[in-house]
Amino acid sequence: MSNFQASTIVESRVTHQPQLLYSASAMGELDRRVAVAQHISSLTLMKRAGRAAFDALLRRWPKVQRVQVFCGGGNNGGDGYIVAGLCAGRQLPVTVYSCVAVEHLKGDALEAYHFAKREGARIVTELKSLEAIDEHTVCVDALLGTGFHGTLRRSSVAAIVHINNSAAPVMAIDLPSGLNADTGHAAQAVQADMTVTFIGRKFGLHTGRGPALAGEVVFAGLDAPQSVYTDVMPLAKAYGGHNIERLPARSADSYKNQFGRVLVVGGDHGFGGAVLMAAEAAARAGAGLIELASRPEHVPAALMRRPEIMAHAVISGQELEPLLQGPDVIAVGPGLGSAPWGEQLLARVGRAALPLVMDADALNILAAGRVLAGVRRSDWVLTPHVGEAARLLACDTAAISHDRRAAAQAMQQKYGGVVILKGAGTLIAHEDGIDVINCGNPGMASGGMGDLLTGIIAALIGQKMDILAAARLAVWLHGEAGNRAAVDGQRGLLASDLLPWIRRLVD
Repeated sequence: MSNFQASTIVESRVTHQPQLLYSASAMGELDRRVAVAQHISSLTLMKRAGRAAFDALLRRWPKVQRVQVFCGGGNNGGDGYIVAGLCAGRQLPVTVYSCVAVEHLKGDALEAYHFAKREGARIVTELKSLEAIDEHTVCVDALLGTGFHGTLRRSSVAAIVHINNSAAPVMAIDLPSGLNADTGHAAQAVQADMTVTFIGRKFGLHTGRGPALAGEVVFAGLDAPQSVYTDVMPLAKAYGGHNIERLPARSADSYKNQFGRVLVVGGDHGFGGAVLMAAEAAARAGAGLIELASRPEHVPAALMRRPEIMAHAVISGQELEPLLQGPDVIAVGPGLGSAPWGEQLLARVGRAALPLVMDADALNILAAGRVLAGVRRSDWVLTPHVGEAARLLACDTAAISHDRRAAAQAMQQKYGGVVILKGAGTLIAHEDGIDVINCGNPGMASGGMGDLLTGIIAALIGQKMDILAAARLAVWLHGEAGNRAAVDGQRGLLASDLLPWIRRLVD
């Protein structure tokens, strides 16, 4: 990371970025449309992209002393040559490492190469001549663009290793080399501090490995008119605090029954904390009344910690039955276990004609097929992490991580309703497509966080939000509460630390 001061980049604010996330093929079409709409050549468009990247570099690292640019052979490499030429024209020492022989360059990339050479950039075609990179140098990754989907070449691997082992800050052009623009998967990729991306946001930057590899994402629209986006289908839509539907303000004569009665079911022997955290999260997210059904030994602890929750002891599905008559929504799964007790409770819950929020062991039981086998519902929200998703789809976790979007869609098609695939760049799959909410931090990788999300979703459904709107808002509330709670540090962050923030943010 850089030791010299970084400046604020206004374009990176999420409120200034478009909402739609595109595939690599869609980006090719958008690039073509922009050139046609503005009556410019593709080379002129490349020069605009290079200029935007160069300007972003200087704004972020105004005290840069040297620049090293790693160029591939496609348009991404062409953008890199433009950046190198602009550096040279400004008398900023720059070295270009070309990972593709000059005789193999074509079209705009070749023209960009000649521009860099005319401006005086030092161009090296032998990677054995790689110079050490120190903290006063900015490294520019222009190796591979949105078209990368396959296996890295040896020269690209060598360059990526060199970049990642350096002490310099890294700016990636369009997306970090090695990252799949369509899936967010990467076996080996550049670790960037900042990524400058153009015309449309790439889906892969916002889920899977994308958020960890891209660093700060800076969007440059290159003066693209809004008309070029018409009829170009996105892979997904991105949501954040600025564009998510919120709960309406409460009227002065409100009463508790207007805001939903939530029943939380779970907490087998030794797992009482999970179901209690889900219930407390539902309370903090504004539900009017909260009931909890759990093992008898967990009732005293629940009443001591949160007396506002109506805690019930249940030792069988039959004892749960009377509690299913009153709620508006049921959250089931936290600490439920996979023993007969949990299966009985889930079987009873599954027969209730009420919206359901399913998490943890409820998902594992569902995947096993002994309870609710073959059921597909429109009124439930499933909230799997990668491991639970693999069980729901009867595959391994590597398959889920390789294409999170496809996995989320497959679960939604199989089970119906709304599916929240948790993780970096959480995906929400529904019958009309995929949403992405990139919120939260690595400190939230600790026990109990998923239980909170379950409770929040149930509370919002209880407050008359439809299940998709509730899922979107809950994921954002959960992640933003995690960010606020981590202000003093991420390590040691506990799920219960988020509860006060959930209450503040839900209004």
